[in-house]
Amino acid sequence: MPAIVLLAAAILMALIWATDLTATLGAHPWWSGKVVWIGAPVGLALAWALTMRFGAGLRSALFLLALGLAGSAAYFGKVVFVTSFAGNTLAGQFWFFGWIASMAALAGLLANVFARLYGWIRARQPEA
Repeated sequence: MPAIVLLAAAILMALIWATDLTATLGAHPWWSGKVVWIGAPVGLALAWALTMRFGAGLRSALFLLALGLAGSAAYFGKVVFVTSFAGNTLAGQFWFFGWIASMAALAGLLANVFARLYGWIRARQPEA
């Protein structure tokens, strides 16, 4: 995976942090920025590591599945935590770690999408 691909995904994750999109989507405002900074490097490292083992289609499917599962864990963790009036700490941990895993999966998915786009552009350039 080329470095430019990882850089593009990292820039997009930084924009997610800068706009505080995670808080808008349901993360707690206290730690909404932290989940991006923790999850993004993990996801980018996983995307790079998985390039050596799996094809692009399988990587996309894995990251999409991980994003769905982690997003569900974060959503239901939040719902249970809020309805328990902050009494269920396990639900709060699902909410927090679900968001970290969601950001990791999103960063990996973005890196994979950018890698495929990069390969598509490179394949269509004329030979010099």
